[in-house]
Amino acid sequence: MIDYQVMLDNLICTLKRNMELLMASQEAPLSDVKLPKSPGVYMLFFEGKLQYVGSSGNLNERIGTTLLRGNRKSHTLINKLCELRNWDVTETLNFLKSYSKIKFIITETEDDAKILEQVLIAIYHPFYNIPLRKLKKQINHSS
Repeated sequence: MIDYQVMLDNLICTLKRNMELLMASQEAPLSDVKLPKSPGVYMLFFEGKLQYVGSSGNLNERIGTTLLRGNRKSHTLINKLCELRNWDVTETLNFLKSYSKIKFIITETEDDAKILEQVLIAIYHPFYNIPLRKLKKQINHSS
């Protein structure tokens, strides 16, 4: 028989530990950071605040390849910056490399990373984690 209380207690303990580790980690310039090939969560900051939260089964691949050297379809953040700011991919990548900072932690599993990512999004509501169609509506209504 499955003891759901034990499972829930373990999940909460893991989530709490990962949250504490992430909050204790230091921001670093995105272009300088060395990322592991491990699962984890990352928080991107620019323009003075948290703008995006993501997770991956391989932080090095997700950030290094799809975000810092990617194209418009490779990462949600690139697409949103291109669309909302009317930038091309080169401008977007240069902006991210020059002006963004990152905090990240390694998690034990990719599932742990996904859970923490969703909790952080629910708590902080980072601007670029909002679906693009909603962002466009917000921008059009505020103009």
